[in-house]
Amino acid sequence: MGSGPRPSRLLRLLTLLAVFVGVMSMMSYACGAAFLLRMENPTFGAWWDSYQFYFMEGAATALGLLFAIRLARRLIGNPETAARYTLWAEILAALAFTPLIHLCAVAARLLPGPSGLASQDWIVGLAGYDAAQHLDKVSVAAVYFLKTACLALIAGLALVAIAVAVNFAAGVTTNGESLPSDLSVKS
Repeated sequence: MGSGPRPSRLLRLLTLLAVFVGVMSMMSYACGAAFLLRMENPTFGAWWDSYQFYFMEGAATALGLLFAIRLARRLIGNPETAARYTLWAEILAALAFTPLIHLCAVAARLLPGPSGLASQDWIVGLAGYDAAQHLDKVSVAAVYFLKTACLALIAGLALVAIAVAVNFAAGVTTNGESLPSDLSVKS
């Protein structure tokens, strides 16, 4: 099958949770589901309307970080080394999660989005104006979600690289042995 160790069950569950929360909050944001919640339960609907976008950004950032850690586990050949390095990367990702939510979200807003695409005219011609308006909102939210997740993936790979560099600087090689004394980094 694939090379490298299989991701842990916790990483798989967290990835599925990030996908679920991200898709639900993205669709809620794009389709205006908070309005329906406000009619049923005004307090919860108002709370969800205030925070659904942050749930989408957080889920996209978590998804990108988790994909980076899972990718790193596959790229590092030795299972013990992969487990050690990705454990450190997981700790770094947990510490950097909140600032990365804001950083990735702001950077995703700066990148070009799907507005002004030729496909919008095609969708209007195919589905009609009202349906195209909703599909356009969904596509904008989906592209924003994917851009945020991709930026978090890059940040996650950088965190893995930092974890590998710190372990290497501490004198641990890729096979778990200490470096010879003439090659170890002196502080």
